[in-house]
Amino acid sequence: MSQPCLNAATCFPDATVALGYRCGCQTGYTGSTCQNDGRICKDDTCWNNGTCIEVNSTTVDNNGTTFYCNCSESFTGVHCELKVNLCVNITCQNHGICRTVNMSWSCICLTPSLYYGNYCEIQTSALKVKQALSKSFASVAIVALVLTCSFVIIMDILKYVFKIDPVKAERLKQMQAKKAAKSKQKAPNVAIRFQYVA
Repeated sequence: MSQPCLNAATCFPDATVALGYRCGCQTGYTGSTCQNDGRICKDDTCWNNGTCIEVNSTTVDNNGTTFYCNCSESFTGVHCELKVNLCVNITCQNHGICRTVNMSWSCICLTPSLYYGNYCEIQTSALKVKQALSKSFASVAIVALVLTCSFVIIMDILKYVFKIDPVKAERLKQMQAKKAAKSKQKAPNVAIRFQYVA
C-alpha cells in the first residue's frame, strides 16, 4: 500500500523477509527498493536529444564506453555535447562572420550595403560608385597640386635663372596706379593773401 519500491519496480508481498515485501526491479536497477541505477543508458547519458544505445559489454567502443549516443544532426561527441561547426574551413571575406545553421554554413556580411555573396566577396554597386568617386577626387587633387607646384617652379626658374620677371610690368603698373591715387588725394598748396583797404 505504501509503494516502497522505486523506479517503476513492482512490489510483491513476501513473508520470508524482514520487510514483508520484495521489489521486482526493472532491468538495470538494484537494491532492496531498486534504488540503485546501474543502467548503462541513463536519462542524461546523451545530451541534446541524442538517443543512447547499449553496446555489448564484450565489444567496448573505442572511447572506452559500453554505450553509443546516436546524436541529432547538429551535435557530435561521446555524449552529443559538441555542436557541429561547419565553419572550421570557411573564410568569410570583408569582415563577414561564418555561422552554422541547420547543418549548413553561411557567411553573414556585417555591411550588406557594401558586400554580398556566399563569402561576402562581391561589392555592391553603391560601393563601386563610392570608390570611383573617391579615385576621381583624388586624381583631381593630385593634378591640381602638380600644376600649382609646376607653376611656382617655372616662375622661379624664369626669375632667378633667366632673369626674366613675368610679373614685373604688372607690379610697375600697380605701383604707378598707387602713386597717382596718392597725388590726387593731396590738396594743392594755395597761398592766400589778405589786403586791407583803408
